[in-house]
Amino acid sequence: MKKKLLIIFKIIALVIFILFIIEVLRAYFYCKNSANLEPWHYRSKFKEPEYSLNIDKYLKEENEFLNKVYYSVETTTKGVYCRYSYNSVSSPFSKEGINLNTSFQMIPKNIKGGVLLLHGLTDSPAMMRDLGKFFYEKGYYVLCLRYKYHGTVPGELLNLTWKDFTNSAIWGSKIIKEKIKNIPNNKFYMVGFSTGAAASLEYITQEVKKDKNLPIPNGIFWFSPAMGVSPAAKIGFLDLWTSKIPGFEKFKWLDIYPEYDPSKYNSFPKNAGIEVDKLITHANAGMKNLNEKEILNLPPIYSYNSLVDATVIEKDLYEVFSKLKNPNNELTIFDANRKYEYFFNNGLKRTDINEKIKKFKLNSRVNLITNYKSKADDKIEILHFDGKNITYENTDLKWNPFVFSLSHVALPISIDNYFYGDHSILGSLEVKGENNTLSMSSNLLYRLRYNPFLYFIEEDISKKIES
Repeated sequence: MKKKLLIIFKIIALVIFILFIIEVLRAYFYCKNSANLEPWHYRSKFKEPEYSLNIDKYLKEENEFLNKVYYSVETTTKGVYCRYSYNSVSSPFSKEGINLNTSFQMIPKNIKGGVLLLHGLTDSPAMMRDLGKFFYEKGYYVLCLRYKYHGTVPGELLNLTWKDFTNSAIWGSKIIKEKIKNIPNNKFYMVGFSTGAAASLEYITQEVKKDKNLPIPNGIFWFSPAMGVSPAAKIGFLDLWTSKIPGFEKFKWLDIYPEYDPSKYNSFPKNAGIEVDKLITHANAGMKNLNEKEILNLPPIYSYNSLVDATVIEKDLYEVFSKLKNPNNELTIFDANRKYEYFFNNGLKRTDINEKIKKFKLNSRVNLITNYKSKADDKIEILHFDGKNITYENTDLKWNPFVFSLSHVALPISIDNYFYGDHSILGSLEVKGENNTLSMSSNLLYRLRYNPFLYFIEEDISKKIES
């Protein structure tokens, strides 16, 4: 018996040793072939300001903090597209010298309610300004708090924890509650983009149960909701351990890319993926702990997403919706532009839209915006599925003739956006040349950055908040 146990122990030790060697080799070749780390790939020496119910005081402190971090890494040698070169087209500063990555509030003259905007991972509040303007014009007090370690330098994400997303949801809700407390018949809505959607789900399934003083939203709107990330995030901690070996510091990073985007980090540390996975896991655990009545009484959730999304996992969103019971929940999906079907990968090309939509075991209405039948830019219809039957509705929606799909990052962005719109420097960026010349994937450069159907979503939201 002892001999058998010894053999088993030796086999296990050998397997562990082989896996360790593989891990070290992965780290070695990654560090050898990846780009050099820049000053913005390291943690900042400045301390983040703490959230406060005095939002004006916080905004002032935050602006000072963001400027300190920016100027500590500012460069004049990185060219016209470097985010950390103040005079470049990628600078996060507006023409008036305002850093657009800061938290913001919009206060209408006659406030009818409040809206909390929750941005995504690696993003900043700048990504939510178009939606903020929409709700502001509807008469809502709008607040978007920047998550800690966002809107500064990507190296700050090495400090990130999943609770940083939740804290933004908690503090933002408290500030809005205070702001609208004396308004009769006020309404409170949450809007979550990508990771912000997961933060809002964690808020309604966990936080409001722990603190009865937190306001419960009348409705929640999701854009490209992150309800599932790559399974690799669950074992990313192994790479973080390996990165502590001298010479392997770059192995903390999944991507080390040029920082040409003014309000979204291109470089991505593995810690960020790990912490988002923890947030999603915590939110799902919160749902499992709710009884049938509590699930039914959750606020209605209205989700808008692209059928093709390279950032999040599609099936995880549908799984979450299958557990939600509010009959007012609604899932709106934008199909790819079927005019370009000949170029699609086989999985997307073979997708039977009618069969796919019928497979959804959801307790909510599903709307699919598609030109699946016509294959024409200007002949888009909506497939409405109520769980039993599919009905069709003609629309006047049109695809841009040169766009083959929406993208994860495009959903909340207006076609007129300052940074990413159709006629902006970055939104219209089209570069062509020879293969294997650029230091990053060309996918990043042709990824759509604005949503040509945002006006349709805004009209849909108007119906929901005014009914």
